[in-house]
Amino acid sequence: MASANIRMIQAGAVPVIAKLCRIAKIREIVNQLVKWDEAISRVSPGILIESLIICILCGRKALWKVEQFWAKQDMTAVFQGHLTLEQVNDDAYGHALDKLAEISQETLVSLVGVTLLHAHAMGIRFIHFDTTSKSVQGAYEEEPTGDFDVNRGHSKDLRPDLKQFKIGAAVQENGLPIMGQLLSGNTADVTWNPEAAVEMQKFFTEKGYRDVIFVADCALVSTEGLNKLARQGVQFISRLPETFALAQTLKDEAWADGQWEDLGTLADSSEADRARYSVYSTRRELAGREYGFLVVHSSHLESRKEKTLQRQFAKRKTALEKEAAVLSDRPFACEDDARIALEEWRADARKQGFHVEGAVERKTLHRHAHRGRPKKDALPDIEVTFHAQCVVGELKPEAWEQACRKESTFILINDVRNPMSPAEILTEYKRQNTIEMKFRFLKSPVMLGPVYLKSKRRIEALGYVFVLALMLASYLEFRVRRELKQREEFLLLPGKKKTQVPSITTILEYLNMITVVSINGQRLLPDNVDKEALKMIRWAGFTEALYTEGL
Repeated sequence: MASANIRMIQAGAVPVIAKLCRIAKIREIVNQLVKWDEAISRVSPGILIESLIICILCGRKALWKVEQFWAKQDMTAVFQGHLTLEQVNDDAYGHALDKLAEISQETLVSLVGVTLLHAHAMGIRFIHFDTTSKSVQGAYEEEPTGDFDVNRGHSKDLRPDLKQFKIGAAVQENGLPIMGQLLSGNTADVTWNPEAAVEMQKFFTEKGYRDVIFVADCALVSTEGLNKLARQGVQFISRLPETFALAQTLKDEAWADGQWEDLGTLADSSEADRARYSVYSTRRELAGREYGFLVVHSSHLESRKEKTLQRQFAKRKTALEKEAAVLSDRPFACEDDARIALEEWRADARKQGFHVEGAVERKTLHRHAHRGRPKKDALPDIEVTFHAQCVVGELKPEAWEQACRKESTFILINDVRNPMSPAEILTEYKRQNTIEMKFRFLKSPVMLGPVYLKSKRRIEALGYVFVLALMLASYLEFRVRRELKQREEFLLLPGKKKTQVPSITTILEYLNMITVVSINGQRLLPDNVDKEALKMIRWAGFTEALYTEGL
């Protein structure tokens, strides 16, 4: 009896991610953009980049000796003979990254983004964008490549001791990435934001996406930035920086006028954010152009700021008490001077919100003009001085209330052609956290082998590969959540907890439970495969045949 050829394949999420790579046409787009000779190349750069993305998303936390990862896979089923185990190694990936570094990698990312949008019949109405920083260890003294450089800048990782690069990224309203750009570590957000909005508008308009509204944090708004956006007709929603004098003016006006519109809680608020919102709408001129403004009051922000305000007022009171002690010790030659000093101090203290009391005290000092024992009949000189006696009382209730109001308000600025309600504007701005959530994926730790850190060019190219991986991960998450909602089903988490919004980490964890058994070349799923993992394949839009029959 001939022995059977039995092999265990740790398939995990590999077939699903590989299928998404095909939907995104990553291999084809890379091969079209890079310079390579198909006649003499043993393997295309596109398929190497595709396989590197699979490694990143399928739990390969250490990106070196990747052949060990692929040795446990059925590469024939995944790549149909176009990539073999002998062709995957660190050097091959290094050369593929070098090829990638020669092209416009921003264009690569955007083309893949548009391909995925078309494949999922998704559009673009809003674009949320922001930057983050990624710290790296090493000297990296060679000359920068284009606009990219590894250097020191404002560290969002709180590691000013390390060099860094920055990543700019954008998602559309469903949280699906559509743009990514690697930036020098010292790139200023206030410079990049308006330039990125202008460039994205040009690119996506050419692709048929018109009347897009850009949403960003306050780094978008500066006098120069507003002028750039206005010249190109870019629509936007952002936050007005407190550095503009208009910000305080609008807050004062809103509280004085009192014409607030109560929005209640926003429709799609998370459990962690059940704040009640009130808004005051107005239009004003800024930098020579009229904009819409929304003064927003948040009950959640008010409760968060309470302790901060308590500390601030305690410091103010301590400072005023020290000033009062110094003033009380200061002698004045006449009562009027002492009273003027007292009134000036009281006015300042009251402006800071405190009750104060004070009075001018007359002091008489008898002293002899000469040292030593005075003569019996010598009369002392009489010196009269006046002192401002000051007492700091409690904080005025109205001052506390006013401070809470102002600290719990922020201002949104918008320039949109088609009218949007205050609730729509605020809701879309609150969705800005979707891009911040994507950055968590990009900042998750991955151990890189020396070949990937050899040069700034390779770091930049690898950064773009991670952005592509983020795109696929986001679409996988989107597909699963959409299917769960449409089917009215739930993923059963440990502890029998149900969810319709699993994270990409959770989704990949379930898929990575899947093992395939190959018997004489026939692939089978074991009887004891995790049932939730099998459901995850279907929720992702595929069937078990992806594992048993190949792509």
